[in-house]
Amino acid sequence: MKKTELMIVIKIMKKSNILKQIVVFTLFIISILILKTSTAKYLLSIDINDYNTQTISKIFFNLLLIIGSVYLIRKEDLFKTGGLTKVKVEKPLLLVFPLIYLVLLNLLIPSEIPAFNFSNILILTLYCISIGFAEELSIRSVLLPLILKFNNGSKMKAVLFSSLIFGALHLIHFNKGIPGEISQLFFATFIGFMFGALLLITKRIYPLIIIHAIIDFVAKLDSLGKPIKETVYDPMDIESAIFTVILVLPCLIYGLIIFRKYSKKDEYKTE
Repeated sequence: MKKTELMIVIKIMKKSNILKQIVVFTLFIISILILKTSTAKYLLSIDINDYNTQTISKIFFNLLLIIGSVYLIRKEDLFKTGGLTKVKVEKPLLLVFPLIYLVLLNLLIPSEIPAFNFSNILILTLYCISIGFAEELSIRSVLLPLILKFNNGSKMKAVLFSSLIFGALHLIHFNKGIPGEISQLFFATFIGFMFGALLLITKRIYPLIIIHAIIDFVAKLDSLGKPIKETVYDPMDIESAIFTVILVLPCLIYGLIIFRKYSKKDEYKTE
């Protein structure tokens, strides 16, 4: 076999291995999400529907996702592209828009905050932190870098495909009705694209983890302390679904603008 042919075979084998890792890890995420949902339903079936118990069970599964993500990051040395090296955050002011816009978006949507106590606040805080770590590490620090490798350093494809996976994963719970689920798909994909672009530009995942946790904390205040059976199924009408997509569209636009302006073409080329 000629040297050129051997190199082609090796390259194909490497890409095949990366694709396998992407598929297996995505299935791992799906499995964790299904187990999380199934556990919540099981607890309800045995009349355990208090807020703290249900939320703690979700934290447990987020921790499993964090552990799995960290394992693959270490195994495949995804620290640099995953934003986990000790480098200075580049262009930190770009992080202001997603924080302010998404927090205000959740605050402007009218919702009644129920009665709660200190333990509810503490558990919600821990839960949102676990969401920030679990979702950002798994999608932005594992899948995005793996897709980047698979596509020979094409950052647009990496950001786009990882955000599409992020959006599709939000369909697993299927508790918002068809219009609500479609809006969730767009909602998560648009935000995922913006976060993916921000990771490649700022080079650090921790600011995104913090922003993600804060956004989720504000978004989940309306369910704070509520018995879980009251929030398991929350269908959305078509008008609300369309309005939600329109409200989050600026995140996609922002992601595209900053990606085009700041993303360097040759930054993450692979062999």
